[in-house]
Amino acid sequence: MQSVAWLAALAFLVYFAGMIALHVLPTDRHPLYHTVSDYSRGRFAGLARIMTAVNVVGTVGLLLALRSALAQPAAQAGLVWLAILALSRLGMVFVLTDESGTKATAVGLLHALLAILSFVAAVFALTTLSKASPLAALRLLDVLASLAFPLVVLMVLTLVPGLRLRRIFGLMERLFLADVNLWLLLAAVATALR
Repeated sequence: MQSVAWLAALAFLVYFAGMIALHVLPTDRHPLYHTVSDYSRGRFAGLARIMTAVNVVGTVGLLLALRSALAQPAAQAGLVWLAILALSRLGMVFVLTDESGTKATAVGLLHALLAILSFVAAVFALTTLSKASPLAALRLLDVLASLAFPLVVLMVLTLVPGLRLRRIFGLMERLFLADVNLWLLLAAVATALR
């Protein structure tokens, strides 16, 4: 399973490179305001959807590698959350968000539910799996996992109308996604080096 873990790590590196490209290309999306899902609409939609699919490949690869590396029962719940994360992100490849500034549709609402499910699954997967051996040996994973929940809370706070923070929702989401995907990358490397 070492090769699967390396494949997962490579997928996460490609994902990070693709996300950087989406932020450099003329997408007409603003990183402070627009969600990452907003990239799945418009001129570079294909690249955005491919990057989400690559992320799913990395998550599934990590899941398979961890499944054989983590034998203790406590880790099994984390693996279930990791599977939910992969499935929800896979759904987001095909169920696209509404175009920013347009009326909400049933498809857009389903996308939002998948995004919420992926955020919850990521928090539980990270916090559960960080305590599992051999991942527990890498202290940085604990630090990244401990940041996931506060970042989700900050994301939610940006949506509270009275706080007038909606214009930085995109930034908060990007910080959360960077934290989660860095954790996934490091967990894949740690598992591959085991």
